[in-house]
Amino acid sequence: MGGLVFLVPVLLVVVAGYSVGYVVAEALGVGAPEAVGWPAGLLLLAVTVVVLLRYRRRRRRLRSSPPSSGPPSPRR
Repeated sequence: MGGLVFLVPVLLVVVAGYSVGYVVAEALGVGAPEAVGWPAGLLLLAVTVVVLLRYRRRRRRLRSSPPSSGPPSPRR
């Protein structure tokens, strides 16, 4: 059951990328839009993973940084 928690969002991202890639390739008149759809889905998955990892690292860095001495001064 725990694997589904991970695999379902992954599959949804890949299918969303596949769908967009397929529609764009079909609109452009590509002979085999499936050949464009799968790489597009995997590319969207890779981009999503990178964005989520960067977001997670940034949140961890902000939590571990020492608090500031006071509110920031207004800039003029």
